[in-house]
Order: sequence, then C-alpha cells, then structure tokens
Amino acid sequence: MKVLGLVVEYNPFHNGHLYHILESKKITNSTHTIAIMSGHFLQRGEPALFDKWTRAKMAVKSGVDLVIELPTLYSTQSAEFFSHGAINTLNSTKVVDSLCFGSEIGSADVLYKISEVLVNEPKEFKTELKKYLSDGLLFPVARSKSLFNYIQNNNILDIKEDELSSILNSSNNILGIEYIKSIIKLKSSIKPYTIKRIKSEYNSKDIETNICSATAIRELLKSTFDLDTLRKVVPKSTYDLINSQINDNFNPVFNSYFYELIIGTILREEKNIASYFEVNEGIENKIIDLALKTSSLEEFVMNIKSKRYTLTKIKRMLMNILLGIKKEDMLKVKNINTVPYVRILAFNNKGREIIKNIKQNSDIKLVNRLSNINFKKENEILNLFLKYDIKATNLYNLIYYNKRRDLLKGAMDYYISPIYIT
Repeated sequence: MKVLGLVVEYNPFHNGHLYHILESKKITNSTHTIAIMSGHFLQRGEPALFDKWTRAKMAVKSGVDLVIELPTLYSTQSAEFFSHGAINTLNSTKVVDSLCFGSEIGSADVLYKISEVLVNEPKEFKTELKKYLSDGLLFPVARSKSLFNYIQNNNILDIKEDELSSILNSSNNILGIEYIKSIIKLKSSIKPYTIKRIKSEYNSKDIETNICSATAIRELLKSTFDLDTLRKVVPKSTYDLINSQINDNFNPVFNSYFYELIIGTILREEKNIASYFEVNEGIENKIIDLALKTSSLEEFVMNIKSKRYTLTKIKRMLMNILLGIKKEDMLKVKNINTVPYVRILAFNNKGREIIKNIKQNSDIKLVNRLSNINFKKENEILNLFLKYDIKATNLYNLIYYNKRRDLLKGAMDYYISPIYIT
C-alpha cells in the first residue's frame, strides 16, 4: 500500500481537483488516497458552500478513498497554522507516504530548497533580515531580499530576485512552502510533490473552459443558481450532489450571511475582543468603532482594511471572533507534534484499508461519531479541538438549516456518521 496525502477544502469539488487527484496518483505511484479537508469554516476566513459531509462525499465519489477533517482551530488560520495542522495530522496517522499539492511554480525541488533556508534560518540569512527590517522594510519584502541574497551567495538556486519574489507571493506556492516546512520540522518521511496549476488562476472569477477556479464557481452560485454552467466545470457526481442539496433547500452558504452574528458577537464581547486570535496592535478599537456604522460584512471588512491588514487577514480575524478562538488556545496547539484524533468524514472500500492500516501503525484515536467518544478531562488538546469543531458546526447550521429546521436535531456532529461510498 502506497498512500497519497492531499490537503484540501473542495469548496466545491471541481474538474481542476479531479485533474489534481489523477495526476497526483500518477506521479507518486500511489495505490490509496487520503484527503484532509477543512470542515465548515475555511482558510480564507469564509464558510464552506456546503456542509463537510456533502463535500467529503463529493471527494470520495471522484477518487479519494478516505476523507478526514482538519480541525477548525487550524482550518481557519494563516498558511503557517493551516499547513502545520494538516501535515501534523497526516503524519500522525503513520501511513502517508507522499503529499502532492498544486503550485504556481510546479517544482517541489525549488520549494524544498527555499523551505530549508526558512526552517533552518542560517546566521547569514538572519543577519540580513534584521538589517532590512531596521531599514524600515516590511517583513515580506525584507524576508524575500534576505532569502535571495543567501541563495545567491551559497549557490542554492539559479533564480532571479523578481522570480523569487513572485514565488513567495503566490497563494499556492506559499501553502506549498508551509507544507514542506512542516514536513522538515516534524522530521516526517512524507515526500512532497507538486503539480503546476493549469488553465485558471487561483482567484480568477472567470469561467472560460471546463476547468476554472473554485472562486469562479462560488461567484456563479452567489449570483445565480446557473446549474447549466456549473455542469461544465464539475464532475457529474458533484453536480448531482449540489443539485440535490439545492432542491432539498440546503442552499450554498456565503460569508455575508454571518454579518449579524459577527456584529452581535463583537457588541457582546466588546471588552474581550483583544483576547481573540490575530486581533492585535489595537485593531480591536477600529473593529468596535465600526461595528454599528456599516450595513454589510463587505462594507465592514473594507472599512477595516489597511496596508497592514489585508482583506483575508481581516476575514480570518472576524471568523476567530465569531468562533470564539482565543490566543491562549492557539498557543496550546501551535507546536504540538502529534494530534490526538482523526475525524472520519467519508470513505470507500480502499478507505477501509487505510483505516485498518492506521489502527495497526498509529496510536491515534479514530473518531467515527462524537457520541462514541469517551471524553477524558485529562486530554486537554482533544477536548479543545472537539469543542471548536462542534461550535463551528452549530454556528454553520444556523444558516445551512435555515429552511430545513425540521431536520436539525441539535448538535449534528453527534448525529451524523461517516459516509460510506460503495
């Protein structure tokens, strides 16, 4: 058995994801595939279009053998935390042989050499970085210049400064570097591979061919339920699942739907806003001041935005406030080397084989349904992860089940079992 690991959001699963799976299996010669997928809230500080079980089902119907959940404490954070959580979880299963991710550069070797410098932080690199920062350069610029100088002086890569800067500022390259950094830090045996992204840019909103970005699909579903266009860019199984969900009155969920909840939380927690993760440097004062002066989440975020705070960073910050993610909690999970459990969302027969292999090779807990867990007070990290996963599902379902309250039994994490696809 050769197990391929994938770090995904599948929001939603589309033809580009299918291409990635097929190509990843080819270049890694894998026989089995495990995907670690974000649950109900994602890395850009946004909710998922559809619930985690539906998206996991999309994945298994299109070639993934086992889908496990990336804990909410990691899935909603910056590339560094997101990647650490994903790689740490995959590594903790002790069955994953390789990792394959999409990138703009398409070269795992280049990303690995960059990652090694960033992890090891040689003295020469740190000295240059300190100098550039003292000159007043912003950290990303200072890091890029220091890295380029070190790479050139030590003949690590044949690369131009503007090329390196482009690599360090491209969304998927950034994630790829963080994946590899985590592999190095954990001294993991997982071997990284990458596939160059094709046809559509990561954040492109255009649908011109049968492969487009997930952003374009989300924009399509936000503006209109144009299922004829959707049919062209997703596998039939994804189309059928989305069509079924919409027909059952489970409509796509968007960030704007949480505006009132976010504002209400800010007003209630006014004195505690600074305690939430990533709320730093007095930004809480601006957040509180604007809470009653805007009429939409988009307006709220745009008014907070500055040179220091990007739109994505602000959205993650507001999501941390909504979910109640405190700085002290993130410190507890920041540097752990193993995770206490794996939450199974969906699987097929090959997935069963992976699960059996995990049980034979790892001490990690395999969670099928929360009602089956024996909560132990002494396992602080396990309870911390589960607390936020349950809270995320409950808040998400306030919106997702808005038209189907008759089906909402309570905390659905306790009621829904992993989906088995034959």
